[in-house]
Amino acid sequence: MYLSTHASAAVLREAEKARRNRLEIVQALSHGQVSRRELIKWGLFTSTGLLAFKHGLSPFVGKAWGSDAVGLPPSPLFTAVPFAQPMERFDVLPRLPVSALNPLPTRLANTTQQPVPASLGGGTGPIEGRPPGEIWAHQGFDLPQFKPQVAYQVTQEGGKESTAYRPEVSPRLNCDIDPEVPVEPYFCPAMPIQSPLKFWTFNGTFPPKLVQGRYGEPILFRYHNRLPFDQSQNGGFGIHTITTHEHNGHHGAENDGFTGAFFFPGQFYDYHWPMVLAGFKTINTGATDPKAGSPNDSGGITRIAGDWHETMSTHWFHDHMFSFTSQNVYKGIAAMFNIYSALDRGNEAINDGVNLRLPSGTAKSWGNLDYDVNLMLADKAWDQDGQMTFDIFNFDGFLGDQMTVNLVWRPFFNVERRKYRFRILNASVALLQAGAE
Repeated sequence: MYLSTHASAAVLREAEKARRNRLEIVQALSHGQVSRRELIKWGLFTSTGLLAFKHGLSPFVGKAWGSDAVGLPPSPLFTAVPFAQPMERFDVLPRLPVSALNPLPTRLANTTQQPVPASLGGGTGPIEGRPPGEIWAHQGFDLPQFKPQVAYQVTQEGGKESTAYRPEVSPRLNCDIDPEVPVEPYFCPAMPIQSPLKFWTFNGTFPPKLVQGRYGEPILFRYHNRLPFDQSQNGGFGIHTITTHEHNGHHGAENDGFTGAFFFPGQFYDYHWPMVLAGFKTINTGATDPKAGSPNDSGGITRIAGDWHETMSTHWFHDHMFSFTSQNVYKGIAAMFNIYSALDRGNEAINDGVNLRLPSGTAKSWGNLDYDVNLMLADKAWDQDGQMTFDIFNFDGFLGDQMTVNLVWRPFFNVERRKYRFRILNASVALLQAGAE
């Protein structure tokens, strides 16, 4: 798919020209300036929606005077050296009391009106992007077992310098990275800083974010959309309307990141994650099984209803916008979610016959991260200016030619001579683009 770095200058120029031509189409589609129907009429798309096999457009058509096929130009490495930069551990989002949210969350969508910019139609609109009415009400919101007990609050914005990094481990366990030193939005110090229009992340900062939750402890996840109001301010791909899918969570449909339940810049969306075990209405309803439970703050177990066989420990949440899931996830809208349970306490010292004692640490009663390491793998590609680029015209899914771990290009990670637990997320988007999502 990608040309060799040793390809001739003429071939590289031809490949770059074809890529820029395709990016113009991607940009026009993302800005709503053209439709796929119009592209078919113009002969740029086939009737099946594929990119026309034309010189100067398709990456696999050779020159008019030759037969050699042209691939994509490789991503430049500038002066970067593999394994010279440390891998940053995930940035742990702070747990907040629900009372810290303003306004307080409500069962029905909050329809308080606010001014709407002219670029979004003008007039006024609701502050919350959750659709109004009973069908989108949080299920069981006021019941004691489902009422939110902890809150998380995040923004969605373009990449910027981080000034509040919380790895929740000592620098010794994080490649001696000083959390007080600002983290810049780049893949490597030898590479350019990413434009805030190219890279969109939770809170707008590197490294990726981590939520820690417990079964039996319902969560209110408030998500503010602070992307540009102007749809064209997207760096050429992606879209500023977003919706969050907590992947494989046992939640109500109104909180599952339905692709059409997107919200706009200037709005927030309250997601209610009840944190229940599957089968809680029919299996172990008396909450007597010690394997179906949640770690409490004293090192014990709070038993809950449900089937402990359905216990899950590692999730991720990501954008799920209709037709733009792969583009928005590629731009950085992806994070991880560690879920703790009776089986998976996050404290390797507790030996009660239930806890699996997976590598983690012992300082806290639950949720230790010392030796429990989240890894987000994602392939990326960037142009000759070092800015991330994307191509929607590979219908088997776009593949970048460079690999990142926790959004760092080919990093190193210092380890001790002991057992570690690695929670590995494949955050590449080829499957999302090809329709598996």
